[in-house]
Amino acid sequence: MSSSTGVIEGNLGASLTYESSIYVVELRVGTPPTDDIAYLILDTAAELTWLQCDGCIDCFKQKQRLYNPHKSDTYELLPCDHSLCKSYECNHNHCKFKEWDSPDVHVEGFMSKDCFGFPISYRNFTVVDGVVFGCAFGTVGFGFQDNPDNNINGVFGLGPGSRSFLSQFAPQGLFGYCLADWHFGPPDYPGQLLFGDDALLPISGHVKITPIVEQDPRNYFLKLMDIGKLGSTNETLGFETGKFDRVHDADRSHGGFIIDSGTAISYFASDVYDRLRQEFVDYMKNLGLPEMDASSHHLDLCWEMPNGLPDKLPSMILYFQDHEYDDQKAEMLIDTYALFHIEDKENPHLCLGIMRNNGTVDPDLNILGAKQQSGNKFSFDRTNKTVSWMTWPCEIPPPSPSN
Repeated sequence: MSSSTGVIEGNLGASLTYESSIYVVELRVGTPPTDDIAYLILDTAAELTWLQCDGCIDCFKQKQRLYNPHKSDTYELLPCDHSLCKSYECNHNHCKFKEWDSPDVHVEGFMSKDCFGFPISYRNFTVVDGVVFGCAFGTVGFGFQDNPDNNINGVFGLGPGSRSFLSQFAPQGLFGYCLADWHFGPPDYPGQLLFGDDALLPISGHVKITPIVEQDPRNYFLKLMDIGKLGSTNETLGFETGKFDRVHDADRSHGGFIIDSGTAISYFASDVYDRLRQEFVDYMKNLGLPEMDASSHHLDLCWEMPNGLPDKLPSMILYFQDHEYDDQKAEMLIDTYALFHIEDKENPHLCLGIMRNNGTVDPDLNILGAKQQSGNKFSFDRTNKTVSWMTWPCEIPPPSPSN
């Protein structure tokens, strides 16, 4: 077991787990270590890491025991004069937090500090001391609210803000992850999260790089230029220049394009989605696949596969601005298995893993979700403000450590 304080010395990584269509980070919290594992959503669109704590009121159900801060020798409440405490979040010199995802989804509790242990092998953990996180005592509106078999305990925030794990312990600003494709079910090895130099991609012509054009405490905004026509390697749908840019009005900012590993599938603004939807409807009609009711799958478009999986299912290309040349594009291939949920056994069918953004906070926002990121290895470089990616067999585990 190794330990770090303040800054991670060397590199840190963690295997990912797959729960409820979400990729999660597996870790232990507190001292002495217990057998209780916390499963936190890998979330590039969240600043604060938080988990449900013992005494939680109106919280979503979870299978494991709640983390009990009173049983940890290293637990501390964050004082109000701490640099990561917002001045308006104070109660008797204890720092509070409240995070809103939407008017109907929020979490609140006390800002805290404790040790996080990341498994590197069986019963062997890399321990990071003094992690500032949220000890949640109230959670409302999360999708697994009433599922007694839910394993998810909270969120592992990797956003740009100062309270994220990345900002606290990786000042060089390097992290990356690889999400395994799941073809006909959850992958045996869902992927990996990496910090430091291990997150860098090899120097190769296959690596694509785009600038982070804007960021707020939660989100990394990328400059999407256009979307490719299905089945074409060079034709695009022809969206107007600036269509996916963030807009800053006098009273609010809206729109743009973010990369969000904490959202299961992708969402596009209504006018963008309508064009994409029609593109898929026409393509699948030409393949002779009958459309079916998608409501039971909580999606919008599904098709029957009466003769099994067709040979010519489409992939899709997203065209981003190249980080070096403004007039060139960096292509991201979203392959068939990243585009669709496929069921090939009972009642064979497939469903599009993309939906309309019906959110009330920012319906103009376009979101690249985890499903459509699978099969690529990503590297975030906050110092140089870039995101890089390349196609990668994320389902293959790295070699086991020798000790």
